[in-house]
Amino acid sequence: MVRTADAETLGAGVYEELRSDLLGGRYAPDQRLRPGELAARFGVGAGVVREALTRLAEQRLLVAEPNRGYRVMSIGAQQIQQLVELRRVTECAALRMAAERGDLDWEGRVLAAHHALATLGDDADVDAKALAHKGFHLALVSGCSNARLVDLCEELFLESELYRRWAGAAVRRSGAHDLHGEDRAGEHLALRNAALTRDGDLLVGLHEAHLRRTADLALAFAAALGEGPAAP
Repeated sequence: MVRTADAETLGAGVYEELRSDLLGGRYAPDQRLRPGELAARFGVGAGVVREALTRLAEQRLLVAEPNRGYRVMSIGAQQIQQLVELRRVTECAALRMAAERGDLDWEGRVLAAHHALATLGDDADVDAKALAHKGFHLALVSGCSNARLVDLCEELFLESELYRRWAGAAVRRSGAHDLHGEDRAGEHLALRNAALTRDGDLLVGLHEAHLRRTADLALAFAAALGEGPAAP
């Protein structure tokens, strides 16, 4: 239960706990979240809960439906394929621009973000790993010098992060071995090196392969839920 001193802190606490629950798979795809039940769980007013739910809907972790409240995002093969296709268009364009326009400050951001990600051990907190992962990928696209494009890349990354985290949580709960885990560190290092050498073609190719692996993981999770085929 959230126990904090003021309304702003209460809202932040409820938001953080709900976000962690969503990304950790506590709620199933399409499950409805009832503000009254959540208010009782956290020991706060319904207004605090609604504010948190609104923030989560803005980040595409929930869907706000008029007169029906909030539900968890759906997951299906078509949704995943379309999202990955859109990420491929936007992020690959941003990366190619970054390889052409990136300055020394950008190189420094890429190096720092990769270091923060690479130095996290296997036992590091899942949220810390996710934050470092996001930081690295946003550092890569930030060199494009187009703030609106970077914002769009971040929005799409956050939406796909829900699927990635759901799939990863399912793997951990099952006790199965994460076959993609060993590859990711090498993939991130290769992306860093391609960025620093300004090899736009290699950077884009590596990123496309990275996206395909993320899509495969999410599609397998969707198939396990009976939402769609396991392959595109």
